[in-house]
Amino acid sequence: MKKEVNIASEWLAGRVVPGYHNGTVFGFPTANIALEVPTVIEKGVYAVCVRARGLHYGGMMYVGTRPTLQLEAFTIEIHLFGFKGDLYGEDILFRIVGKIREEHQFESTEALIRQLSADKITALEMLAHGETGI
Repeated sequence: MKKEVNIASEWLAGRVVPGYHNGTVFGFPTANIALEVPTVIEKGVYAVCVRARGLHYGGMMYVGTRPTLQLEAFTIEIHLFGFKGDLYGEDILFRIVGKIREEHQFESTEALIRQLSADKITALEMLAHGETGI
């Protein structure tokens, strides 16, 4: 049985696992997350707070199947603002601050990258004006 997430209230735990590296190619490297406890999170893009390696980061999280890239596997990926390096095999905690948008299939990867840039601005604004818990 999967647990449902109460947005902006609880911390979720997961382990960083290897992905396809598409985020890195697009200029938005992500940590792909395997959740510790199966959890229902609606598809979309979210502003998140993250605890990794004892430090706190803001970020944006994607939950879905990456339809623009014609992939079908469900993924949870987090782009941590200001983080350099990799976290493969490490455990992290994250909390959803708010939803930015629904999952969307874009006409091109260039359009997706433009939207990711806009999503980052929105996430930074949400984190700056919201209760971040960090």
